[in-house]
Amino acid sequence: MFDINQYRHDYFYNLATVIDGLIPEDLCDSLAARVNRIIAGEGVDWVKHQSLGTDAVSDLGGEYNHQIFKGDDIRQHLPELSAIYHALVPLVSLVTHTDTVVSPYPLSDINIKAYPPGGGTLGLHYDTNGITVLLFLTTNQEAPLRMQIERSHPSKKAPWTEHRHIFAKKGSLLIMQGRKSLHDSEPTLTEQKLSVVYNYYERHDTYRHEDFDNFVYYGIKPTVLAPQGEPV
Repeated sequence: MFDINQYRHDYFYNLATVIDGLIPEDLCDSLAARVNRIIAGEGVDWVKHQSLGTDAVSDLGGEYNHQIFKGDDIRQHLPELSAIYHALVPLVSLVTHTDTVVSPYPLSDINIKAYPPGGGTLGLHYDTNGITVLLFLTTNQEAPLRMQIERSHPSKKAPWTEHRHIFAKKGSLLIMQGRKSLHDSEPTLTEQKLSVVYNYYERHDTYRHEDFDNFVYYGIKPTVLAPQGEPV
């Protein structure tokens, strides 16, 4: 049974919820095969950089190592994923209690991150968009999404950090508050991991840092924020 209240609870309390079986496994396999044919033909960029993140883009400077399908790559080669992106707006709105809208940024509205075996990873960061959604095309026993959730309770002497690991499951959809939780992808060992990234926003808040895409996609170090009171 589809329990919307459980998904909402997980999203607001645990900062992420997972809806299993959103699309059939055979469709995932078909899409994954097409993704790998394009990668084999060197049809997409390989993101490979480290130690470049700054507070300006809410990134702790970790390692980035994966192939990236940007928005135009998706629309050219995998248009089904664009259709799913737009069709999911009502569901995402129901879970998040927001006036959800698709991204106004065509480079980053829909991406695929293809993590290769032997070290495919994504550095520790916060997202800039308000609502992050991942559609998994592979099932993985390694390389989970790692989240850090800040907790506090009057029965405890001090706040603490809860660490949550979410493993990819083919056809499942993850809806996450990426602005509120530090997260990364643990490096792959022997498996390939394929994650479709759907960036959504609230209608009144479509903020995306101007340096973020150049940093993430092209390894250009972001502008460092000036100390308070000093001109940028």
